[in-house]
Amino acid sequence: MLTLVLVSFNSYEVIHSCLGEVIKSGAYQVIIVDNASLDGTAQKLQLEYPLANVIALDKNIGYGRAANVGLDACKTPYSLLLNPDLKANLQCISDLLDSAIASEQAAIIAPAVEKRTFLKQGMIERDWVIGAAMLFNMTLMGQVGFFDDNIFLFFEETDLCFRAKQKGLSIKLDTNIYIEHLAGQSSAPNPAVDYLKNWHFGWSRLYFLSKHGLAVGKKSALRTLFSYGRKYLLASSSAKRNAYKAKFLGALAFVRGRNAFLGDGSAQQTSLLQK
Repeated sequence: MLTLVLVSFNSYEVIHSCLGEVIKSGAYQVIIVDNASLDGTAQKLQLEYPLANVIALDKNIGYGRAANVGLDACKTPYSLLLNPDLKANLQCISDLLDSAIASEQAAIIAPAVEKRTFLKQGMIERDWVIGAAMLFNMTLMGQVGFFDDNIFLFFEETDLCFRAKQKGLSIKLDTNIYIEHLAGQSSAPNPAVDYLKNWHFGWSRLYFLSKHGLAVGKKSALRTLFSYGRKYLLASSSAKRNAYKAKFLGALAFVRGRNAFLGDGSAQQTSLLQK
């Protein structure tokens, strides 16, 4: 009935801590797509969770593309895409599946992953939901497809929800179900990873806005570049300066017509992870 899909990058420890019991239970099929981790995560996961289907990629292809690999391998009517740093348990997953079955017209259902949205007011219609936990009705999602392969990281769930709404499909947030999200802990802290993420945030934001005709006014490319440049100059710490510099350069790369991926299929800036 339901397959759990996880995307990992150097995520063995957090998966073991947050989702280990769920995976070991065997209650649901589990697909873990490993984005060419540098710390042996794929091998550790294969040994620790023999019931899971661990797909080890030979290069880091980004969150959306890797999620697509897992979703394409699903054979069940529903799939639940989870960030590795979500402290999910069997009960909340079962409750979320029940909500999906009861809401036959909802293409995407998400639990609350922020305390402020844990309202206990049942199902609420939304224009988009946070990509940390998304339960898909696989039949309805056939009208939309899944994540845009042009995006390496960031705005992939925003784009997906936008396209689903364009198709007239329903997106719901179940405010009765809360799953704690240890945001930012999917992989170990690393300055090179932080730079890569910020570069792609800058690129992906302009890509999304331009794709859907939203890059106007304050969201225009020129205003975006000016904003990042100004924040870089006024940043109060070296960490913030580096973040805004990376976002500026990512946005500038998009304006100059560069793709998020290189010709060999690797993502822009991923070479930094090898240094």
